[in-house]
Amino acid sequence: MSLSKEGSSSDHESRALNGARITPIRRSGRRKLFIITGIAGAIVVVLALALGLGLGLGLKKKTSNMSYVTTNSSFLLDPSFVVTNATTTRYYEFVISEAVGSPDGAERTMLVVNNQFPGPIIEVNSGDELVVNVINQLPNGTTIHWHGQLQNGTNYMDGTSGITQCPIPPGMNYTYRFTINPNQYGTFWYHAHASTQYTDGIYGPFIIHSPNEPIFGQYDREALVILSDWYDVMSSGLLTQYLSSAGIDGSNYGGINPGAEPPPDSGLINGKMTGSSFDLEPNLRYRLRIINMGTLTEFMFSVDSHVLSVVEADGTSLVPVDVHRVPIHVAQRYSVILTTNQTAGSYNVRGEMQSSCYKLSNPNLNTMVLATMTYGASPTTPNTQDWSDAIPALCLDLNSTMIVPQIAMDPPNSTESVQVFMSFEQTVQSGGTQTLAFINSTSWLSDTTNPTLLQMSKAGIQTAFDSNQLVVVNDNITVFDLIVNNYDDSSHPFHLHGHIFWIIGEGDGSYISGVRDTLTLPGYGWVAIRFITDNPGLWAFHCHIGWHMAAGLLMQFADLPSKVQELQIPSYLSDQCTQQSGGIVAN
Repeated sequence: MSLSKEGSSSDHESRALNGARITPIRRSGRRKLFIITGIAGAIVVVLALALGLGLGLGLKKKTSNMSYVTTNSSFLLDPSFVVTNATTTRYYEFVISEAVGSPDGAERTMLVVNNQFPGPIIEVNSGDELVVNVINQLPNGTTIHWHGQLQNGTNYMDGTSGITQCPIPPGMNYTYRFTINPNQYGTFWYHAHASTQYTDGIYGPFIIHSPNEPIFGQYDREALVILSDWYDVMSSGLLTQYLSSAGIDGSNYGGINPGAEPPPDSGLINGKMTGSSFDLEPNLRYRLRIINMGTLTEFMFSVDSHVLSVVEADGTSLVPVDVHRVPIHVAQRYSVILTTNQTAGSYNVRGEMQSSCYKLSNPNLNTMVLATMTYGASPTTPNTQDWSDAIPALCLDLNSTMIVPQIAMDPPNSTESVQVFMSFEQTVQSGGTQTLAFINSTSWLSDTTNPTLLQMSKAGIQTAFDSNQLVVVNDNITVFDLIVNNYDDSSHPFHLHGHIFWIIGEGDGSYISGVRDTLTLPGYGWVAIRFITDNPGLWAFHCHIGWHMAAGLLMQFADLPSKVQELQIPSYLSDQCTQQSGGIVAN
């Protein structure tokens, strides 16, 4: 095991601080930022992100030929879908384009899949081959990431801009073809993985069925609950403000607060701020597959008068546990069983936005997002009451004691470990001051013309990565421990590509047996995860808050470089990188 840069983890942190001029900045009593001098390349990072070089951030302008986006009419899964161990190949075509829409009533330009928001539902069985031809009709590059898919042997289909591929150039297509892991099932999703693109609408559900799933057969019907926050302007402009020394325009949010994330303008359930409905049948067990496809916000999900039995977290079947509310952070997924056995009528479905975890407040934001669930009667405006339980002020996951896999998955003993430190810093250079995110001394920058996978496919374990790429390299199959220390007061939902992991410890030193692919790192806390480095490729580990990844809060793991060189990478991947070097930029 080695880091791609010289020295140990502690050396990285020392290098970030050594000789620097450090001045704490008070941020409304919430978090400290540090002014650091002499970190090379920060302005290049910000300019690349602000201009959207090859990243497909979309445009603020509306063009005359743009159509009006359509919202999916139903999020009930088709009960006729055949769940089987027999495998097949399933084909989809995704056209990524701009359209005009108004999910919360404010009309704006959006980025959409097949003119739909959220995007089309993908349904497969474990072991199926999935083929998705993505056609890019944006003015900028894009990629699609299949969140939670292990991609064993097909790292080049992971869809991570600057890591596993270059962005798909405007007017071109990229065919994603991979086999679903035969032991993988549950609730997943897909989204753009280029800067903050998915914030503007490129995301949708991805469901893997299997008769071998431990909870299969314990419910009668299935429905999707997609939670997301929403902004009334394009994310590219907000990102430029967020990274700047002044930060988001404080006139709208109670004052200047550099480094504070832009608060959303609204919250959505299944693509709507109001009017989303679930028309169910009485006396049935419904599996609600809840997915947080937001950019910043943790939600607290509940249904008035209905107990929720949590049975899945991020693709892992759980021993059922009954709750009134489910906290779900960005990129996480839960399945709950809801039984329609109460009085016939309409009930409030609630997605409470945890605005207490924002750095800035939006006085116009209604944090209670409502949908309607009806069974056994004609739909009416519900007058049902919320649960009286207090809502926690902290943005954290379900209590660890509630996340117990149905199939015992005890972690093996570790053989390697590394410790890293994450922080946000205001970096001063001759050209100005910018806010960036760091893991150790590295603020990640996507290389849109030479992704790290292509670099390693040529040089193997000898690959010399640029200074803005922090890569942990392991050319042996090891049981790896990663300890992440949070020097920020906010919680952060971190996602690891290509692996599931055990959470083996966190801030209070407790042991946790839960297995998932996205966890919440507590503010000023730490977390230790364990995973096996048996999946050849370059795999991102990053905060899934869109603003934070775009600011550089990402590192990578290089599993088995000698095997990476044996991957059958399609020629069109490197061909599209040549197109990127030809000068594709945002307008």
